[in-house]
Amino acid sequence: MIVAERLYWRNVLQAGLVLTFVFLVVFLAFCNLSGFPEFLALDEGFRLYFIKHVVRYGRWAILTQDGFHAYWRDSTGPVVLLPIMALFALFEPSLILARSVMGALLVLGTLIVYRSMRDWYDSRIALLAVWLWLFFGPPWLNTVTMGRWVYGELPALGFFILGCWRWSRAATGSSRAMVVAWIAFVLAVWSKDLFAPMIVATLTIVWLAHRHEYLARSFLIVPSLLCIAAFALWSGFQIVMSWAAGVTATGQYDLLQLSLSRIIVFSPTLWWNNLKFLYEHNLLVVFPLALYALAVRPPRRVGSELLIVFVLIWMAWYAGGSIGWPRYAYPIWAIGGILLAVALGDLMEWTRNQLVCSQHRPTKLALVALVISILIIVLVWPAQNTVRRVFEPVDTAAITMATYIDANVPPVERIVSGQWEVHMYSDRLFIPIPEEYYAVKIAEQIGKTLELPAMRSITDLQATYLLDGSENRVVEMEPPDRLHMWYEPVFQVGTYCLYRLKRFPDDR
Repeated sequence: MIVAERLYWRNVLQAGLVLTFVFLVVFLAFCNLSGFPEFLALDEGFRLYFIKHVVRYGRWAILTQDGFHAYWRDSTGPVVLLPIMALFALFEPSLILARSVMGALLVLGTLIVYRSMRDWYDSRIALLAVWLWLFFGPPWLNTVTMGRWVYGELPALGFFILGCWRWSRAATGSSRAMVVAWIAFVLAVWSKDLFAPMIVATLTIVWLAHRHEYLARSFLIVPSLLCIAAFALWSGFQIVMSWAAGVTATGQYDLLQLSLSRIIVFSPTLWWNNLKFLYEHNLLVVFPLALYALAVRPPRRVGSELLIVFVLIWMAWYAGGSIGWPRYAYPIWAIGGILLAVALGDLMEWTRNQLVCSQHRPTKLALVALVISILIIVLVWPAQNTVRRVFEPVDTAAITMATYIDANVPPVERIVSGQWEVHMYSDRLFIPIPEEYYAVKIAEQIGKTLELPAMRSITDLQATYLLDGSENRVVEMEPPDRLHMWYEPVFQVGTYCLYRLKRFPDDR
């Protein structure tokens, strides 16, 4: 009777914790969507501006003051874009609607993490995994933040984990689970196509490790072919839709450079910088965590091996084959948090056993104090850092600038701007910063020289106004010294400043 009562209250406590976590995840996914994180010009603002124009004009292109232009091949796929397009078609385009889609995908991904980890390990590790999945990493790039931005990495990772979970069930003979795993892997690629080569490499390595233990050949061939096909279909779809819209990419060098920067960049210049980034942001700790979860703490099901091998491959790619953009390191933080949960769960179980066996009270107190300190540092501190940011006030500078331009700049005046978040809020059309400037910056990052035609200036574009913001400061189409020489400020708010050209010089 006593045992049954204890079991009952244990189940009640567990159910209460799960319910609390559900409310927490929903709060983190949907609270203050327009306030945190900041609305970025690239790639979020550009992507939403494009979706707005697809809905408004029915063409796979963006409309500028020079007519329709091609939208570059987006690595974020239809799993993200199509629901936002549907909402924009039903309602007015808005940042909150778009981020609500991402919030729903964040909740779904978190539920997948909990369910898979509970199946692979136990409920305690599953709850720890959910917590660390949400908060492990810097507050500017953990799962809560990525789960609000309109990017494809988070849903891709969620669907990949779903595929791993169902794949582990399929390995025991469930044909239905196998089909679900295949669909989940395809959805991962259609969320972020960069996942395609990583998934194929992961399946290959795990199959080689277990090729004599179960019929894994079909597990490798079919999902790998599906991922490759999904990658090709999404790329081909965008090309065909651009062709049907009557637009083509301007400058194939830029399209190729952007595509390669998402997959593989061979540049010794970047190796040291990428390794330094991993070290400075404590990402190298994921390597021993992965080895621990793989060798010391093997799971009950083989599917989690896919997750562990995947993060090791991603780390190797980030260090030696990527352009080193911080966002590309997000999967390492997210999966690293899950693996850390496995180690913490084992630490808590070991501590509980030691407290039962030890008779020395000071030793017990010291052990409890040590474990509580570790949990506060690992669990509580990162969480409060993120939760505080969720309550940040909305930055209305982009809206204010868009309103000013709509009201005060005549429609016939041409405005050069790369601030797509301002474009999203405005009814005006703009001239985007020429793509050549971005291509040069990408080439510089990988230590290469890119031969380009002469880059166009504001005089070549016959523009009277320039909107200075983060994008102009990155690519320096008009650097600060030239801004002060040739332009006069018209209106400034936040980080934006609208300049008017004083005169068109003959020689700049």
